[in-house]
Amino acid sequence: MTGKSHKAIGTAVGIAITIYGLRNGINAAPLALVSAPIASLLPDVDHASSKYGQKRRQVAKIAIAVAGLALIVAAWYYSAYIVANYTTLLTMGLGVVAPIAVLVLIGQTRWAKNLIGFASKHRGITHTLVIPACMILVIQFVHEPYFRIMLFGLIAGYLSHIVADCLTKKGCPILFPVTTKTINLTNIATGSGGEKICMAVMITIIIGASLIL
Repeated sequence: MTGKSHKAIGTAVGIAITIYGLRNGINAAPLALVSAPIASLLPDVDHASSKYGQKRRQVAKIAIAVAGLALIVAAWYYSAYIVANYTTLLTMGLGVVAPIAVLVLIGQTRWAKNLIGFASKHRGITHTLVIPACMILVIQFVHEPYFRIMLFGLIAGYLSHIVADCLTKKGCPILFPVTTKTINLTNIATGSGGEKICMAVMITIIIGASLIL
């Protein structure tokens, strides 16, 4: 589906969470109005022409810079201890080199190369259940109500994107890592009138469910 449709559905998800939450005494529920629409666009970060996809290079550069700065700070912090203890230096060296060597070897395998290709293409790994599954795992350890509802909105918004794309011809590989085969529930073309009807139906069901439950 198009970004506008995903955002509309994600907003509906946020509204539904807010309605349901407030009716059940969850005062932080309106925060989902922020996180759900944002998350509904996140899977398309793998598409160069999408709103987030256009900024992925900048995001990657920032991430690399932050990681590099963290390594420098860590090296400075532990330098006195490491220099004073050669055994620790050797252990840490092996602890860094060994995993990198293993990753390099794995990276040469056919499986890894196929996985890298799958991860970089549109409707690849970002359109599977892997990322929302990780977020569901994380939320089990979050107890602060405001962060929890924000994360819940992210999960619901992200899943709404995957469900919506499964309703198009191209579908999504939701059964990964079992298989990379795409699953499509209808033959609706992206940007067509059928998409608008499908979007309207999804929004109706989402909002309706929040009022009934």
